[in-house]
Amino acid sequence: MKVKSVVDRAGARHLTEADRIVGALAFAAGSADAFAFHRFHDVFTSAMTGNTALLGIALGHGHLIAASRSLAALAGFSAGATLGTFLADLGTKASGAARLRRLLVLELLLLLLVALGWALAPHPLFHAPLYGLILIGAMAMGLQSVAARTIDLPGIPTVVFTTTLTMIMMGLTRAVTHRVARGDGPTRAIPPITARQIGAMGLYVGGAAATALVGLLLPVLAAWTALLAVVIALRVARDYTS
Repeated sequence: MKVKSVVDRAGARHLTEADRIVGALAFAAGSADAFAFHRFHDVFTSAMTGNTALLGIALGHGHLIAASRSLAALAGFSAGATLGTFLADLGTKASGAARLRRLLVLELLLLLLVALGWALAPHPLFHAPLYGLILIGAMAMGLQSVAARTIDLPGIPTVVFTTTLTMIMMGLTRAVTHRVARGDGPTRAIPPITARQIGAMGLYVGGAAATALVGLLLPVLAAWTALLAVVIALRVARDYTS
């Protein structure tokens, strides 16, 4: 029965509460990555594929300091995912919605620490303050990745989009080839799951763009856009039922 409800959410042709939560979290991830890349010296707190590539490049060039920043992000994300899994599994009698809200509250607190740390730390950031904020920010995104799994919309992540892009192109290609094969027959609509994937990816890009713009105009507020997106996700999660 649970599997059926998941499939129904992924295939629904209208926006659901799950869509709104995932969309807000995708925006938060893009925002967090843009902020971290510009303010934490070329590192991501959400996109671990990018961090892994940056780690390899830094090691290949012999830039050990740059490599250490990528390692800090990977460590923070791993710690957040570990903690998130523990919290999601804690109290098996709790509903999936309650576990989701628990994870989002903790993510919100961690992002608040990043925002306050950024506002209070001396600039530019180096040494312990820099690594501390990288670890905390990446930990928040690790928690978010588990929160998205709690919602469990198949193929719609909030922190990794390489596989999502592949699935988008597969869905669009199949829609087009179906039309060609049918000749003058009706056009096959884009599957709802593909539309959701496009939306999530677009919101990730939107989050990155919005934070970059805020960082350009009002740098002191750049750390708050991801936090506000998670506030929205948490507000919607109040009405969410798993």
